Amino acid sequence: MLSIGKLSADQATYYLDQAEARADVVESVGGGIEEYYVGGREARGEWLGDGAAALRLAGGVDGDALREVLAGMGPDGEPLRKSRAPVRVAGFDLTFSAPKSVSVVFGLGEPAVQAQVRYAHDRAVREAIGYVERTAAAVRRGAGGARVEPADGLVAAAFRHRTSRAGDPQLHTHVLVANLGRGPDGRWSALDGRRLYAQARAASFVYQAVLRGELSRRLGVEWLTVRDGIAEIAGVPKPVLRAFSRRRAEIEAMLAERGTSSARAAEAAALATRRPKDTRTDIDALSTEWRARSEALGFSAPELAGVLSPRHRSRVLSSTNVERLFDDLTSANGLTRAAATFSRRDVVQALCERLAPTESRNAASLESLADRFLASPRVVPLLPTDDASESRVAFRRRDGRLLPVAREERTYSTPGHLALEHRLIDAALTSRDAGAGQATSASVEHAVATRPTLSDEQRAMVGRLCLSGDRVSVVVGKAGTGKTFALAAAREAWHASGRPVLGAAVARRAANQLQAAAGIAATSVTAILASFDREGLPAGAVVVVDEAGMVATRPLARLLDAVEKADGKLVLVGDDRQLSELEAGGAFRALARRGLAVELTENRRQREPWERKALDQLREGNPERAIEAYVAHDRIHIAHTHDEARDQLVRDWHATPTNEDAIMIAQTRADVADLNDRARALLRDAGVLGDVEVPLPGGDFAAGDLVLIKCNDARLGVTNGDRGRVLALDRAEERLIIEITGRAVTLDREFLTTPTAHGDPSLLHGYAMTCHVAQGMTVDISFVLADTFLTRELAYTALSRGRAANHLYLAGQPDNARAEFAPGPRTAVEPLERLVAGFNTSRARVLAIDAGHEDTSGRLAEARHELAKVRAERAHVGARRWSVGRKAKLRSARAREAAADGRVAELTREATEHRHASQPFLDERVLDQRAAATKDRIVERQLNRNHSRGLGL
Repeated sequence: MLSIGKLSADQATYYLDQAEARADVVESVGGGIEEYYVGGREARGEWLGDGAAALRLAGGVDGDALREVLAGMGPDGEPLRKSRAPVRVAGFDLTFSAPKSVSVVFGLGEPAVQAQVRYAHDRAVREAIGYVERTAAAVRRGAGGARVEPADGLVAAAFRHRTSRAGDPQLHTHVLVANLGRGPDGRWSALDGRRLYAQARAASFVYQAVLRGELSRRLGVEWLTVRDGIAEIAGVPKPVLRAFSRRRAEIEAMLAERGTSSARAAEAAALATRRPKDTRTDIDALSTEWRARSEALGFSAPELAGVLSPRHRSRVLSSTNVERLFDDLTSANGLTRAAATFSRRDVVQALCERLAPTESRNAASLESLADRFLASPRVVPLLPTDDASESRVAFRRRDGRLLPVAREERTYSTPGHLALEHRLIDAALTSRDAGAGQATSASVEHAVATRPTLSDEQRAMVGRLCLSGDRVSVVVGKAGTGKTFALAAAREAWHASGRPVLGAAVARRAANQLQAAAGIAATSVTAILASFDREGLPAGAVVVVDEAGMVATRPLARLLDAVEKADGKLVLVGDDRQLSELEAGGAFRALARRGLAVELTENRRQREPWERKALDQLREGNPERAIEAYVAHDRIHIAHTHDEARDQLVRDWHATPTNEDAIMIAQTRADVADLNDRARALLRDAGVLGDVEVPLPGGDFAAGDLVLIKCNDARLGVTNGDRGRVLALDRAEERLIIEITGRAVTLDREFLTTPTAHGDPSLLHGYAMTCHVAQGMTVDISFVLADTFLTRELAYTALSRGRAANHLYLAGQPDNARAEFAPGPRTAVEPLERLVAGFNTSRARVLAIDAGHEDTSGRLAEARHELAKVRAERAHVGARRWSVGRKAKLRSARAREAAADGRVAELTREATEHRHASQPFLDERVLDQRAAATKDRIVERQLNRNHSRGLGL
């Protein structure tokens, strides 16, 4: 894997002190530091990159030379940068770490084996850095670094290490990239660090692929399945891998001692247990200890030899295999499975995962194959529009703001996926007034009349759905606008008119809610499509899809095909501002924005008018005002540490009169597990839980526990997402009796011990849940953990669950994911600024045919409108004659005007930066071509003038 982090100017000393093994920086238990770089018993560093070569830096790394380049100086001590601006970032630390099985083979192998592994690792690092250099070496010029130009290479120093802090084999290399690049004009300036972050993931994939290829050819090893770019060597037992992960064992032991399990708690435990690396330990002594430990686990020299037995040494990628590979990339399970568009680096990553190990020879061959694929008829380049850069973002700054990366790579899709999108959109647009799914006027009037609480817009929605005759109808409703309640009236009208009505949703839990609230027999989208394949759709039927914003493009197109064959109607109900599709999507959003949607805007869920207004502001992309409102009403709680934030959240949840009608919401499953653990500890101390517990894969369960079902089981009548309470248990038989919506259900051993399709436990504690599980729920109070980054969609979904109140909890500072091996950021970022940055970030899916066409001018237009308003208010106050309090009112009005003016300036600067950053590289070849084209135009104009004067032939 590859980890990347910034090195600020004042942190350079930290790394250089480590390089020289000075003991004046204390970051771990015992008062020591880890010697990462020059010195100690690890290998001497090596200069890498064409930029280093340009400075005549080659061979072994000298500490003084490293200090100079990190300070922006050349080897002669002269400054390289001409800019007077202070250097905030001295460099970037790119850390390449081998899979644990590779480190184990390296640590246990004989010297000849170790040499082969070391060579493979070093070559993989060099290839990955070469990829980064070719794709990400760029400098920023002009005011604010808005202009991006290519650099001729990187100035990098690589330091290979063999062990972890715990003294286990862990082969990894730190590549320190100085924040220096030489542009086309020969001047040195700061790098465009955005490109490094954007290409880091692809570089990690390249490192892993080349490493696998080298080890397969040199040692004949085979590999397990590649997951997220990484694979382990086949034949190295898992107990051995765990035994040589003592840092993990130390962290887990401290977590058990503290009774916590979250990612944040794990980070704190990692820091608390961190020890200095003992550079005095002889590597030979370590190797002897490693082998003894491995032999005790039954993995000795003969077993290791079996792993290394040559099976295949070489494999050439034939033209036939290339065609098959390209077919796979363009299939439904290929590059457009997760998103409708992809870039060159996405192709490189896909090739790294799909190529056989011996076919991944080097980064250049991978890039060449990617370029060959992108130039083939299997791929369609998408032409960006002028505003495309503002909607395409690629990396996150430390303050949380997303910025675009310069588009030296085009965005692409496949002909098949583009055709699918066009067919879906065209079918919806051309089938208006097709007479599909119409109910009689009398049935509609009766259904509406029997529901006097329907609002005017809900009545209009029912009339539009039942009387319009459109083949595809779209309902977009804010959270809490009563979409399902209005659907009940539409269902009654359709039934009275003889129309069959079927329902579906991505999650079976949401389908159950549709059935319970609207009376529409419903199931999951997957199940209803399977039934259509077997039996077809009843003639003239209406298919209602709830939470349609989460339905990906491919299943949505299949639903429309089935509806068309049956001459039926497809009704899509949802909100494109809440959670979006998990796979390639954007169709619901696209249909809504093409004028097909009837909208519900009146929020009937939140009781407080100010909260309804704040949710609207958040939904529309104005999080500053929303956050101001939540702060003013004491709904945002900022603690000093992550642990304190979580403790406060759980205590507040526990203090609610009926915490069964309150939920805790977090973004990740690890965070959810941590909140559940803390909640159970409070409940156990309060005597709420029974004394007897049943240990299960999802944790220990007792009478009184709230539980969450994670697996559908028709045999027991339970659905993924059901929430209930344990009534009784049978420890001997491993059975639980739970109450779900007023009925008792017995969960037997088969259910409780069988994992889900994804390998997860079938039963979890139900005090906290992820935002995806919570979508569609309504409770009295929600308690939302904002420790991790919340996007606009996540925040809006989570904060709209509670009727009476919704609370946010966060720590004063964000995570430092690299705290295990690097210092944290020096500059504090205000927690509310982090919230604003997150809430300003949208992860909504977009169709490939709409890529680059998103309207992002709303926030800037709103900011300008607000500035005009407060400016008029200030002018009005200033024009008044003297009155009591005039001076204070004028001071306040001027402050509001300054804040609004600053907001406009910030958004304008951001938009300008995005537009400039979107310009492609202009190398000499392109400049020559443009110059030649200009000359041709001049000659052509001259010929035209001569011709008009009668001088032509």
